[in-house]
Amino acid sequence: MSASEEPIVSVVIPCFNAERTLAEQLEALNSQKDAPKFEVLVVDNGSTDKSRAIVQDYAKHASVPVRVIEARYYQGASYARNVGIVHSSAERIMFCDADDVVSQWWVSHGNRCFEYAPVWNGAAILLTDSQFEGSIKEIRTEFGDSPIFEEPVEAEASAFPVLMGGNFGATKSVLQEVQGFDQSFFGAGEDNDLGFRLRKAGYAYPNAPSVRIGYRGKWDSKFIRKLAFRQAKAHTLIATRYEAWSESPMPRVHRELVRVSGSTILMALGKKERNWSGLSSRAAILAGLIAGKMQYKVFGRIPRTLIGVGMNDEDKGPRP
Repeated sequence: MSASEEPIVSVVIPCFNAERTLAEQLEALNSQKDAPKFEVLVVDNGSTDKSRAIVQDYAKHASVPVRVIEARYYQGASYARNVGIVHSSAERIMFCDADDVVSQWWVSHGNRCFEYAPVWNGAAILLTDSQFEGSIKEIRTEFGDSPIFEEPVEAEASAFPVLMGGNFGATKSVLQEVQGFDQSFFGAGEDNDLGFRLRKAGYAYPNAPSVRIGYRGKWDSKFIRKLAFRQAKAHTLIATRYEAWSESPMPRVHRELVRVSGSTILMALGKKERNWSGLSSRAAILAGLIAGKMQYKVFGRIPRTLIGVGMNDEDKGPRP
């Protein structure tokens, strides 16, 4: 590939059994406007469905280079994204997920954000399943897609920033400096752990409101509770591992236990508006905090870090 053909931006998509939604995201990327030269890397994390075949078929007629990268040694988005970082051709890397839909100006706006900061956070607009039933154009209308670029806004200073793992950008050199994602986080927390380490390294990344995606919401109540539990427990691991409990925005366990118990009683007696789904999410967060504190802080059973797995030896990375 000559210098003139090299992409300015590499788009990395971790993928695991995404045959139901992947083609939609690829179509959204193939219909970008005003974008610089970019490539799409779909990192197949051991899919057993038709995901790989979908990418290979799409690559035949796509207007941008589309590659499938194998990442089968570990299971998890952290590892898949790290493998994508290694294989990216461009210095500027943008991340999205296989089950969302990016803006028509996603690459264009994201590329401009690198002029303001080496790391930035995009915006995700939560949509229902029914809002994803239309065409790409209709989905984009649902989340207010616009060609107007807005300058990134400095985020509120916090030791625990929220990093949008499915919609953010970072230079390859910065990601290599902090050694990418940590595979010891599985199912939740890997993006916020990276955000914590980025802030610790001096990168106060801004929020980019015009780098938009339509985010496919998870509406199953059981899944929501499970995710809330995992996220809270992951937060306790970050706080314990980096000795940052004093900076944690999470509620204190004993106080939240009283609040959740009190709300349960008042709702049951009809003295408070009944919002059982909201209460169950709060209870799941509380349970995650308790489980994490007991495991990591009280008993000291902290899993060793697996930062950079997938970046050290291309597809494999060190064994745990």
